[in-house]
Amino acid sequence: MSQTEIDGLLRLGLVAEARSRVDTWLASEPERLLALQYQGLTRLYCGDASGAEASFRKALELAPALPRNSANLAIALMAQGRYAEGLPLYEARYANDIVAHDRVSFPGLAPKCQWHGEPLAGRRLLLVREQGYGDQIQFIRFAPRLHALGASRVTAWVSPGLAALLGSVQGLDAVSEGAPAPEDYDLWCPLLSLPLLLGIDAPQAPERLPYLRAPARTAHWRQQIAAWAQGRLTVGIVWAGSPGNSVDARRSLPTERMLDMLSARQGRVALSLQLAPLGMDQLERQCHDGIIPLLDMLSDFSDTAAVIEQLDLVISVDTAVAHLAGALGRPTWLLLPAGPDWRWGLRGDNTPWYPSLRIFRQPVPGDWASVVGAVQEALQSLPG
Repeated sequence: MSQTEIDGLLRLGLVAEARSRVDTWLASEPERLLALQYQGLTRLYCGDASGAEASFRKALELAPALPRNSANLAIALMAQGRYAEGLPLYEARYANDIVAHDRVSFPGLAPKCQWHGEPLAGRRLLLVREQGYGDQIQFIRFAPRLHALGASRVTAWVSPGLAALLGSVQGLDAVSEGAPAPEDYDLWCPLLSLPLLLGIDAPQAPERLPYLRAPARTAHWRQQIAAWAQGRLTVGIVWAGSPGNSVDARRSLPTERMLDMLSARQGRVALSLQLAPLGMDQLERQCHDGIIPLLDMLSDFSDTAAVIEQLDLVISVDTAVAHLAGALGRPTWLLLPAGPDWRWGLRGDNTPWYPSLRIFRQPVPGDWASVVGAVQEALQSLPG
C-alpha cells in the first residue's frame, strides 16, 4: 500500500475505495502514523467524523508534537460542532509541516506582533488573509467586533480580487491586496483565528445581514439581467470548484449532473457564475443547453456580487460563490458531498453561518444523483 495510491484515489473523489484500502493497510501496520492520518481523512470524507476523531486521537498519541495531528483532530471535532474543543487545536494549522497542505503562510509578519487575545485598546490590528477566498469572505464578518474591543484601527490584507468587495464590510477601516508595511499596524491576526480569540463556540449567524454589498456595477447588471430574464426567474449556477484544490473531485458536480439538474427549467433563466476556467467543450455545452456563461464578463468578486444581488436564486457546490451569496443574504442552495468541510456540520438543511442558505447533502459519498433529484423537485416548486 502506498501513499501515492491513496492520494490518487482521493484526487479522483473515490473516498470509499480509499477508505477500504487504508483499513487494509492498517490491518497489517496498526501503529503506522501515516496510515492513521489517512484513515482519519478517509473517514472524515465519508461523513464519519466520530470515526475520524478516533483515528486522529490515536495519531496524536503516537506523535503529540506533530502539528498536523492537532489540526486534523480539530477539523474532526468542529465537524461535530465541538468548536470549544477544536478551535484551540486548529491553531496548529499554520505550523511548518502543514503550510503547503493548507496554503497558509504569513510572510513578513513578526511572530511577536501576533495577536493572542490581549487587550486591543488603542492598538491598530491587521487581519491577515489565509486559505481560500471563501474562508476570507466567511470570517471577515467578525471585523465589527474588534472596534468594540477597543482597536483604534482595523485593516485587512486579503487575496487579489477581494479588496473592493470586502471594503464594504462595516468595521474595516481599510482593505489591501498588497503586503502592509510594518509601521501600519501594531498587531496582526490570521482571519481564521478570530473565532477562537472572540470566544465563538458554535456556528453563528452574522450580526448584520447582509454584511457584504456590491460596491459597483449594480445598475449595469440590473439592466443586463432584466434584459435576459424578461420577467422569468433567474438562477445562478456554480457546479465546480478550482481543479487545483485537493478535494475538488469530491465537492464538484459533474457537468452531466448539472445539466440533468436544470433539464426542467422552463420559465427560468440559468446563468453560469463559474469562476474557475472551463474547457471549450464545457462552454459549448453550456451555450447549447441555454446556460449563459458569465466568466469573461466578471472582473472580480465585486462584479460577481453585483450579479448575485440581481438573481432570484444561486445554486452552488462548496465554493467561494456560495459564501459570497450567503454573505449577501441572497437565497442560495448549497450542494454538499457526504463528508463536507467542517464548517457545514454533518446534517441538517440549514446553517447559522448563512441564514439564507438551504443545504442539499449527499446521503453517501459520490451520490450526486440523489442531490440532483432533490434539487429538481425543489425547483419545480418555485414560481415561474
